[in-house]
Amino acid sequence: MTASVAVSGPSEGIAGERSGSRQPPPEPKAFRYRPDIDALRGVAVIAVFIFHLNEHWLPGGFVGVDVFFVISGYVVTGSLLSHGGESIGQRLRGFYMRRIRRLLPNLLLTLAVTAVGVALLIPPTETRSLYLTAVKAIYGWSNNHLLQSSADYFGLDSSLNPFVHTWSLGVEEQFYLVFPLLLILIGSGARRTLPMLLVLIGVSLAASAWWTTHAPMSAFFLMPSRFWELSIGAALLLLQRRSFSLEGRLRPGISWAPVGWLRGRHLRWLGWLVVIASLVFTPERQGFPTPGALPAVLGTLLLLHAGSEADGRFLPIRSLERLLIALGLLSYSLYLWHWPVVTFLRWTTGLERPWQYLLATVLSLGLAWFAYRFVEQPLRRSPLPAIPHLGVTFASVILAWVGIDALAHPYRGRLFLGSNSDPVPKAERISELRPVIPGTGISDGECGVPTWEDYGPDSRTDFGPCSKPGRPGAGEIFLLGDSHAHHLLPMLDGVTDRTGQAISFSFKSSCLISPSLTVSFDKKRYEPCRTFAAGELDRALDRLRPGDVVVIATWFNRQLGDITPDGRDNDFPVYLGSRRLSPSEVRSRFVADIRSQARRLASRGIQLVLVVDVPMLARDPVVCDAWPRLALQGTRAALCSGTPALTARMQRTVAVTLAAAARGLPNVHVFDPTPLLLEQGLVRHRLTDGTVVYADSHHLSVSGSRMLAEPFHRFMSARGLLPSAQAISAPGPG
Repeated sequence: MTASVAVSGPSEGIAGERSGSRQPPPEPKAFRYRPDIDALRGVAVIAVFIFHLNEHWLPGGFVGVDVFFVISGYVVTGSLLSHGGESIGQRLRGFYMRRIRRLLPNLLLTLAVTAVGVALLIPPTETRSLYLTAVKAIYGWSNNHLLQSSADYFGLDSSLNPFVHTWSLGVEEQFYLVFPLLLILIGSGARRTLPMLLVLIGVSLAASAWWTTHAPMSAFFLMPSRFWELSIGAALLLLQRRSFSLEGRLRPGISWAPVGWLRGRHLRWLGWLVVIASLVFTPERQGFPTPGALPAVLGTLLLLHAGSEADGRFLPIRSLERLLIALGLLSYSLYLWHWPVVTFLRWTTGLERPWQYLLATVLSLGLAWFAYRFVEQPLRRSPLPAIPHLGVTFASVILAWVGIDALAHPYRGRLFLGSNSDPVPKAERISELRPVIPGTGISDGECGVPTWEDYGPDSRTDFGPCSKPGRPGAGEIFLLGDSHAHHLLPMLDGVTDRTGQAISFSFKSSCLISPSLTVSFDKKRYEPCRTFAAGELDRALDRLRPGDVVVIATWFNRQLGDITPDGRDNDFPVYLGSRRLSPSEVRSRFVADIRSQARRLASRGIQLVLVVDVPMLARDPVVCDAWPRLALQGTRAALCSGTPALTARMQRTVAVTLAAAARGLPNVHVFDPTPLLLEQGLVRHRLTDGTVVYADSHHLSVSGSRMLAEPFHRFMSARGLLPSAQAISAPGPG
């Protein structure tokens, strides 16, 4: 997803091995500069940069993070051991001072400049969470903060947060905090340290594998889940110091550098092959980081172990070597600066055209070089003694913190230069309404089963607060689904004001209503969704009466579709039992499920309405409305919409699927709002009078939902789903 950082330089060394006798240990050996490591950094940071520009170009480019993790563990261990002749206190002070000099100056500059950019370029309604991420990044906690905020389904997309890339810095900084202490605790000699370190690597790897299956976001963000990647580089260094060979021989007294073919081009080319394959083929959404990161980690270990030729060469083309080394030296700075550039372009001009990609590249490289040349290197090599340097560092941290806080609070919104400082007002965001329907308790928070909670008598929706009373004899509309049902509540409120029907509502986030299919959520199997769907449909049979109507609406475009709004193949995982289905198989099974449930409802005289998903936008309204004059599009609709061809294909897939579910069943009806939301094939996120129709890329606003009330009333009337005239005219309760 995002890149990590290169954290050491040629000035850091590796200690020599301690003798087994009682003689004084030899002087630590300096760690000679290895240009091949800088070249590997260069490959990793460019891979991440390409992935962030357009993930189509290099689908596995995000594993450049994992390459950096392994390198970091390798070189910082060398830095620690190269000072093995010092006292424990001296080693710790020296290590932490080197980290501070290396990391903080460029980081604080990036955070400060980016915070100002946020104030100037991003609508103030969206900035509070961004500034909070920046503050967490100052003290290396943004990974944990982002893990917590990832639970906010309606939160701002991470691709629009210019500070989100600091998660990997948080992982590394937490590692740097504990790893030196760990080495001191378990000992610094390879005989003693290595076995215990390998045990810890195994524990971390096992924990990461468990988290990947059961809590994928925790596996991604938490340092303990990434500890094995960082410490395995340290383990390799300890093995090399013992002149480890693949034959399993340990030969003390011989230089750490591998010999024979272990240092030859064969191992090096194998390493490059594994790394490049991982950058191309590693899947992002399943099985990551464990086992997904293993190929990138293995390839990096091979390259670190192979080293370079006797003449220092490690690639056949000298100019390519020089380019990659230069990028490697720049990698930390480029990592810091490229992501804010990418996100600010997404907020302003967009990032889809060749000139925008070129602009992103030039700005990223230019800012990275400037910060490297005039901030990172001068302050890293500053002759200022440790105590004064710590004082300056502490003052800089406080200044950055206070400045970011000022932009987030007293100056929030005062510096914004865009066209619309509040593109989607809070009153238009259905997810913000508590309740959605006045006079009831209906909301997504009160009327849903928590995401990972199993469905049962004690956890299911309480229809006492989660209903709107109707007139006697008018019947009930039961709305069932996920957030795409939730955003239809204002529509149904308007309809039932006229018809007198009651409303009941039950909600499960990101849940496909299909009793046999298991979808995915947060990168893992979402079994509680399947039991929720089966349980609520069974309960509907027990409690609803003849003439009542079940309305099912979910994110069908995501769950049943073939493609995404940008034309990518839809890789959303859906399972039948343990088998993952293709999109066409998902649709077939969903149709079979719905038809089976419809027949059960028909036996009780209950009607079923399936709602075609609203067409998705290519960009969030808060993004495309903030700087419309820079978007260079022809119409207002074109600012946010995908192409007409892609939109039509996505909507047709869902409509055809739901029509197949309804075919031949007189109690099943399909409501398709698509034509009402298009203008010349483009999705209308805002009406000509300025009324906002969408709250985000795939949810309606309050006004957008109410806009569908009249068409849905006509639809209900045409299909005989309205109550009798006597029931409509009868006085309501109270």
